[in-house]
Amino acid sequence: MTFSFEDFAAAVRDAASSENANTAVRELLTRTVANPEPIIAATRLDGDDEICLYEDDSVSIWVCRFQPHIVMPPHEHLLDVHIAGYSGGEKNILFRIEDGALKHDRTEIVAPGSVLTLSDDAVHAVSAEGDEPSLALHVYMGPLMKLKRALFDWETGEKIEFS
Repeated sequence: MTFSFEDFAAAVRDAASSENANTAVRELLTRTVANPEPIIAATRLDGDDEICLYEDDSVSIWVCRFQPHIVMPPHEHLLDVHIAGYSGGEKNILFRIEDGALKHDRTEIVAPGSVLTLSDDAVHAVSAEGDEPSLALHVYMGPLMKLKRALFDWETGEKIEFS
């Protein structure tokens, strides 16, 4: 079986246009990463760590690689997101905001073959689990790059413009 990022993006666009888009996209991702080897074979192992495959007003589709020992600071998406792991482990450190401060809620590892769904109000920091990079398909249920989002200061919880 071969995997094509172009065919995958077309399938996600179809799922995102369905009546129950979140469920359809999550089910598609679950089926897709159940056999990660063809996706790994189709992935360039050099180059950018974040690649946008497609974006319109209904969906944004990304391939994301996170490196070990490098943590993307806490940030928001303002959209529901489905994260489907296919190589390594993507470590999602989830926070809640209490009294203007970040409070650790839980940590979720997205392993190959698994899917994590975060709601539009989620705040998380991300890194690779272990000593190898992680690879995952990220599907945001809207136009991620058009939104004015924020990073959060680890110490104070203060919002900082995400650019």
